[in-house]
This record gives sequence, C-alpha cells and structure tokens, in this order.
Amino acid sequence: MVESSKGLIDRLWSTFSSMKLGLALLGIIAFVAGIGTIIPQSEQDPEKAKAVGQLWQTMGFTHLYNTVGFRLLLGFLCINLIVCTIQRLRGIYHRTFNLTPPLSLARVPQKNRMELQGELEPLREAIQEVVKQKGYRFTHIGQTDSWSFIAVKHRLGNWGSLITHLSFVVLVIGALLGSVLGFKGYLMEGAGSTIPIQAIQLSKGAVSETFSVRINSAEDRMLPNGERDNWYTNLSILENGQEVARKTLSVNHPFVYEGITFYQASFSKGAHFSVDMNGQIIPVVLQDQGQSYFQAPGTDLYLVTTIDPSSSAQKPDVLYQVYQGNGADPIQSGKLTSLQTVDVQGKYKLTLDGLVGFSGLQVKKDPGVAVIWLGCAMLIGGLLLAFYWQPVVLSGIFQAENGRQGTLTVGALSGKVTVSTREALEQFVNSVTKLLR
Repeated sequence: MVESSKGLIDRLWSTFSSMKLGLALLGIIAFVAGIGTIIPQSEQDPEKAKAVGQLWQTMGFTHLYNTVGFRLLLGFLCINLIVCTIQRLRGIYHRTFNLTPPLSLARVPQKNRMELQGELEPLREAIQEVVKQKGYRFTHIGQTDSWSFIAVKHRLGNWGSLITHLSFVVLVIGALLGSVLGFKGYLMEGAGSTIPIQAIQLSKGAVSETFSVRINSAEDRMLPNGERDNWYTNLSILENGQEVARKTLSVNHPFVYEGITFYQASFSKGAHFSVDMNGQIIPVVLQDQGQSYFQAPGTDLYLVTTIDPSSSAQKPDVLYQVYQGNGADPIQSGKLTSLQTVDVQGKYKLTLDGLVGFSGLQVKKDPGVAVIWLGCAMLIGGLLLAFYWQPVVLSGIFQAENGRQGTLTVGALSGKVTVSTREALEQFVNSVTKLLR
C-alpha cells in the first residue's frame, strides 16, 4: 500500500514537472482567454453579455474567467510552475553558493578556454589582484605545483529565471484570490439616500459585508471659466446605523473602507420630493430622465420625472408623469416649480423640494491586488536579474611542467549569452597578462 502511494506521488510529480504540460496549459489558457475577448463577458459588459445566445450563456461562455474549469486550469498551471521551480532550486543554489575550484583539467569549461604560461606564484598573485579589481568572488585551493581557482561575479543572476517563474505563480494566486473572494458592482443613488452594500448591482462575485452606504451629497462642480472641475460625492459608511467613516471622493480619488474601494464613475441630476399620503410624509429622490421611479405604497401608480430642459439653471422646473399598472401612456402629467404641490389621482400630494445630484459609484473588492503587485515586482526583478545581471564564472587550474614553470588553463562557463562570456574571459586573461609584464 505504501509503495503504491509512493508510486502515485512519483507519477504525479513527474507529470506536473513536465515542461510540455506547462506549455499545453499555457496554450489552453490563451485559447480560452481568446474566446473571452470575442464573446462579451458579463463582468466587463453586462448588457452585451445578455444579448449573447442563451445556450452560450448557459455553457458559461459569458463568464469564462469565473468558471470552475478556468480556475482549475490556473491552479494546474500554478502547481506545474511550483514543481518545476522546486526541481531547479537545488541546481541554482549549488551554482550560486557551492561552486568549488576544479580538481582536474577536465573540470575546466572546454567551450571557452585560454592558456597562460608562467610561474605559479606570479600567476597566482596576478589572478588574485585581477579578481579583486573586477569584483569577483574568489576561491582557490592548493599551494605548490597543484593550484586551482574559481571566480564568480553576478552570482545572484542565477536566480533571475527562478524568480520570474515564481512571479507567475504569485500572479495566478492573486488572480484567484480576486476571483474567489472579491466582487465588483455599481450603484447609482441620489443625495440623502442610504443603500445596504449587499443591495448594489453586482457584475462579479458576492458581498459578505453588512454595512450601509449613505450619499450625503453629490455635486457636479464647475470652474469660473465654465469648464467642469470634477464630480464629488460625500459618502458615509454606516455600521448598525452609526456612521463609522466619511469621505469626499471624486474621479481619480477613490475611497477605501476595509478593503472595499469606491470609485466615482458617473453623475446625474435628479430631484427631491415630499409625498404626503394621509398625513404621512415620505421623502422621495428620483433620477432625471426617468431613470428611477416611485410607486406609492398600496397603489399601482408609478411616478417618473425629468428636469425641464427649457427652464433656467437657477430655477429649474421638473416635468412629471404618472403611469398606472402596465399602461404605456401617462394618466397624469405636468410641471412643478420649487415648493409647488400637486394632487396625484387623489391618492397623495406631491411637492418638489429641490434638485439633488445622483452619484454613480463603482464598488470593488479585490483581495488579490497586493499579491498581484508583488508578482509584478518579482517579474520585473527576475527579468532584470536574468537579462542584465548575467553570472560570470571563471575557473582555472595550474599544471606544473618544469619545476615552478607551467601552464594555467582558464575557462568560462557558457551561459545563454556566449558572446559576453567569451568577452569576460578575454578581458580577464588580458588583465592578468598585463600584470605579469
């Protein structure tokens, strides 16, 4: 039983350590992402996603990035990268910290080699001086007719590819955190309105928080020259009816509360009314252009309003229409000026109190953002190490031929950039030769 379990683990390890599997997963993920760019996704464009055929919606093509299958693909890719990284870790550690001078000529790199003739002591002193000047980390063994050395420069460059691979793991984890634990939504509410956070219109995820959001004010401010300054929303967070946070946000200046970010996305005009139903006063806030409506309690009467475009900006009038049931034509309509009251079908009295602003806010929670930033930093750092901090390893061995006289064979490890490795070897040998003169 133990051997069977060990064999299964070995097979799984062998499977996930395969580079072919990693390339296949990348290809499938790229293909799925390509479909996601062609078919509208509900997270980015809900309206266009609804227009896609019902079959495609049922199959999940309009929310590909939130499907279990896509998350499994990312998870398998993450495991593949981790296993491949673990397999390479020992070799990279050895090349960075455990390099030892060669014990025989066969251990000196053969592809890039050069020879120096001379006595052991002058050669040794010259090499020690050059590696010190050029910033190499130097190790040598032997004292008499058998002497070898190894010099390493930019050794941390060995970790560049490893850090780059790990950065993709971190990015995938960040994306999964945002997809599983985060949400994205939108709300459009008028000044004075309070809405539970769980009541916002969601395009992704689910809300577990229970606080409420109150729009204290919403303004479309203009500069003295007539140009728009910005949209401003003064927003409060309510916990159990008590205000626990308050801030004014605007475009490019969001408000963050317990990991949830509120972005100023849009602005609309509206009006504030008082509805008197048998002595009970009901405050009502309606958005301009009939974007919201009021249904009087206990009736099938629906009220929509529009700010009269022909009225003055200082004293704007409001046009109202009252619909009954599913009727397409209004049963009552008219115009209201500030503080004017009208009777609506004998059911209630409607008074225009004044204009208000409606604030459109994007609401987003993404616990993976910090992880994604970390992944980006690791990716940049890994690429810089891999391409601009190439490790240089020079090693050599002295072989005596006639007493103290002999040949020093020096070689350079050939990495991905063989030209620069050869240049480093030639510069090193030339510097040693100059000191020997």
